[in-house]
Amino acid sequence: MLRRRSVLWLSAWFLFFSLRSTAQDVHFSQFFNAPLVVNPANAGDIEGDQRFVLVHREQWRSTGSPFKTDAFSYDAPILGGRLGGGRYLGVGLNAFSDRAGSARFGDTQANLSISYAIRSGRESLVAFGLQGGYGQRSASFEGLRWDSQYNGAGYDPTLPTNENMPNSRIRFADFGAGILAKGELKNGMRWKGGASVFHLTEPIVSLFGGDEDRLLRRFAAHGELRIDGDRWIWLPKFFVAQQGASREINVGGLIHRRIGLDSRYTTDKNSSAIFVGCFYRVGDAVVPTVQFEWERRLVAALNYDITLSPLRNTTMYRGGMELSVQWIGVFRDKRMRLPKGRAQ
Repeated sequence: MLRRRSVLWLSAWFLFFSLRSTAQDVHFSQFFNAPLVVNPANAGDIEGDQRFVLVHREQWRSTGSPFKTDAFSYDAPILGGRLGGGRYLGVGLNAFSDRAGSARFGDTQANLSISYAIRSGRESLVAFGLQGGYGQRSASFEGLRWDSQYNGAGYDPTLPTNENMPNSRIRFADFGAGILAKGELKNGMRWKGGASVFHLTEPIVSLFGGDEDRLLRRFAAHGELRIDGDRWIWLPKFFVAQQGASREINVGGLIHRRIGLDSRYTTDKNSSAIFVGCFYRVGDAVVPTVQFEWERRLVAALNYDITLSPLRNTTMYRGGMELSVQWIGVFRDKRMRLPKGRAQ
């Protein structure tokens, strides 16, 4: 009986803490594969005409009910021909669902991003982005068991909980903004960096009906380099975010090597690439990562978080798995086809 009461108390305390504490955002170890979650100015910044991205994250399965996050995004650069000068208007749509624990406490949200990019050269670009969306925070309390529902012989779901239960959902509007810049140095090294801010209006997301729980503004910065070697290409990256007292610092990188040859003139011989690397989320986890790119169109990446925080004593270093798939497509292939028998 004592053990059961302890479990019930810990479960209720965790739920109460989750609902009352300052709300935090979803995060992905593959921040570089979640462009619109990181910065709305990323909308349209692709080497193609359109991009689809799917991300699934599952963590802390070893502690019981896992935390699950699913995200989708689509973006494309448009009006490039009409605007001229290498400028474009980027549009993007992203949505995510984040659920935690037996109560399925979490957020569901959809956002529309719009960016405007100004180019000053072949690779130099500055883009400004805005994001607006609509979200819902919810929890399901029907499946929870409380101490007052035990009748001495066992659990009786017909007994009252004697608990003051909060609302099951609340809806809110949300807004963000960002800036992105990229270019190429004289030695051929390419760079990209940006900054963003989310929850500009700090919407209320309290299930208790008051204003004690808000989505605090989240400030983020990100950057990467592309360093071409003789056989391998180096891609160091970083992502930093601050939201209230919560801070995330993720540093690391990937190296990749192309497989096959590219053709400037024909639609065949598009090269593929394999990526390997590792990231460190400071004070939290080490994240080994592998990624495969098929013919510059389909990209699949997989990582596993190895927990290094004090939670490792409970999880036995088991953190979470994350899988992403993205498709970068073209509306019309602009390359020429040479007659058969001609050299490429």
